[in-house]
Amino acid sequence: MTKTPTSPKGKFPYTFRSSWALLLLGVNFLVAAIYFGVAKI
Repeated sequence: MTKTPTSPKGKFPYTFRSSWALLLLGVNFLVAAIYFGVAKI
């Protein structure tokens, strides 16, 4: 088996997965800022 640069079937492309990871990380920091009183909403 040789590895191909294209993503195999059944898996999302890395751009889609990394964009979701960055979005969730940003939400996590936002919740942490609210929790510690840094951000007031």
